[in-house]
Amino acid sequence: MKINLNLLSKLLVAFCCISIVSCNLQETNNGKWVKADFHMHTTMSDGNNTPEELAENAFQKYDLDVIAISEHGGKWYKVNDDFLRIDDNNNIIYDGKEYDSANVVSLKKFKNQSRTIQLENKSFSEVLKLRKKYPQKMIIQGLEWNIPGHDHGSIGILAETGKSISDFHYMFDRNDIDYFGKPNLVKNCESIHENSLKGLKYLEQNYPQESYFILNHPSRSLKYTIADLRDFNNASSQIAIGFEGIPGHQKFEGNRGEYTKALSTDPNYDSRTYGGADYFLSELGGVWDALLGEGRRFWVFGNSDYHRTQKDYWPGEYTTNYVWSTGDGYKSVIEGMKSGNIFVVQNNLIEDLKFTASANGELKTMGEVLQVQNGTKVKIIIGFKSYSSKKDENEIELDHIDLICGDVTGLIKPESEQYNNTKNKSTKILRSFKNDEFLQVENEIRYLEFNHEADKSEYLRLRGSSLAINTKNETDEFGNPLCDTLVVNTDAAAKADSWFYSNPIFINTDNK
Repeated sequence: MKINLNLLSKLLVAFCCISIVSCNLQETNNGKWVKADFHMHTTMSDGNNTPEELAENAFQKYDLDVIAISEHGGKWYKVNDDFLRIDDNNNIIYDGKEYDSANVVSLKKFKNQSRTIQLENKSFSEVLKLRKKYPQKMIIQGLEWNIPGHDHGSIGILAETGKSISDFHYMFDRNDIDYFGKPNLVKNCESIHENSLKGLKYLEQNYPQESYFILNHPSRSLKYTIADLRDFNNASSQIAIGFEGIPGHQKFEGNRGEYTKALSTDPNYDSRTYGGADYFLSELGGVWDALLGEGRRFWVFGNSDYHRTQKDYWPGEYTTNYVWSTGDGYKSVIEGMKSGNIFVVQNNLIEDLKFTASANGELKTMGEVLQVQNGTKVKIIIGFKSYSSKKDENEIELDHIDLICGDVTGLIKPESEQYNNTKNKSTKILRSFKNDEFLQVENEIRYLEFNHEADKSEYLRLRGSSLAINTKNETDEFGNPLCDTLVVNTDAAAKADSWFYSNPIFINTDNK
């Protein structure tokens, strides 16, 4: 019998790849991916849907595992038992649930419900109700924090009652209006940067394992400098764990992400999205790479910022955080968020990711540090799975994955002139891998190995896209996303222009 050696070789390689993928997963990660969204709104602030409707769509239609209901802080409307907005005489303000932005000014007089009160009562009781309805899912009591001196951030606190997050709002939200409800607490609501740091330190002191802070849409209002981000992370690296690199409002017509700042005040297009990504993320060698170049554990997230279907995707419909959880409870999710073993996907471009670096019997994944000697050969493994529900031949597919690296040179001290530096000039695309370079090992799973010599301390991260390099008005000659103002944003445009981003693996050598 004649043996086809070429076929046999391919089969052996495929078998080995399957074994390696399985072993790596089993040996290094005893857990599972949970799909999450940490930023959304309901009728309790300026959203068009009740908490129950939001949960129904997130869990039943779009298969999320975790949501955080994170209403705006400050002063908003009262709601009745059906979560319709009401005035002080219990009259419904709006026709149904629709938040009529055209009438916001005239109806402002009805905004007389302090979020401090609502968080402790109505909001938290609804969270408990939804937890009973969806016992296999997780609902976090969150808050979109009006950060003193800045814009917005997502806060979440795991607690037995709503008092914990209500107290935080009372003390640290710059728009809080309640000066009488919690007389034993000290207010730090004046809109100055120092109060934002006090808020983060408070969370670390009181809820070190139970709370998190994620910076929301950081470039939209140009109210953050890289020094601010460094200050946040210095104040508490346990709590200030990352930023919304993929902001919400991805379906917003004309200006993706609702990044609408006048170009007269933003001539450099910093407050625009690029492939749906905030400029802090999208610029190769920019703000995020500068932070990673210090070795900071500051992770990328993406959320829906859902308000209404006219401009937003439902939680889980378009943007998804995949968080590695080693247990079944809420704390395991928070631990996963803090670990950095997370990747963010637009439009279900992929649904699974294996990204590891190994040498000398040690294997590390996203958020971890591989310690090696200078000159060590490091094996990089990249594996991914195409989204299983993609049956339509017109659905988008992954075109390529970029392996990006940058030098790690150590923390910059606040007194240094480099504390305001927004660049990491060492950042580069180490390799770009086309989809067909990956070996298909089973069904939609693809796999690739790459050997890399570690000659200095560095980090590695992944970026994948549905678009080819040098796509007109979309990507440049290196595959970097172009400004989204070049294409009028629509639902179809956003779905055609889809990306994913991993968090980094750090490699530490003896060559500093």
